[in-house]
Amino acid sequence: MIQPEFFDTVNYALCRAVDDFLGDRAEEFFRRLGEYHLEEAAAKGLLGLRDDDAPLDALVRIARYLEASGYMEKIEIARLSDREAVVEMHGVTVTASSAKLLREGRRPSHFMTNLMFAALGKRSVRAELRDMEYDERERRFKEYWKILEAGSGS
Repeated sequence: MIQPEFFDTVNYALCRAVDDFLGDRAEEFFRRLGEYHLEEAAAKGLLGLRDDDAPLDALVRIARYLEASGYMEKIEIARLSDREAVVEMHGVTVTASSAKLLREGRRPSHFMTNLMFAALGKRSVRAELRDMEYDERERRFKEYWKILEAGSGS
């Protein structure tokens, strides 16, 4: 089993290298990483996504996958409406590295966020992340999601 500290260290090194080499294109790189992660995890049957899943249901399935993988201890998704939710992650393994990257003005990987964007993109649904806060001591992140109108898919 991989230790959380190892993964956190690898996350910092990976994100710093991507940021150093790609600069403003780092976000695009991590979005593509999310797409490839989605493809591989789906091909291995790890996600349990169904074609008829509503957008927020797909996010819930991804949340359960990330909990089961040990990426984080728990994810709570509070649906505010059919198109809006608050996603709160507890015990995130990459909290220290992500907070350090943010303090340094670099771009963290946001593995969960990019995986969720990829799943919605496969359904030709666009979403926006309206806000984000985190508590490094508690290893907690909170994201506010809004599902937008169906787009062209990406």
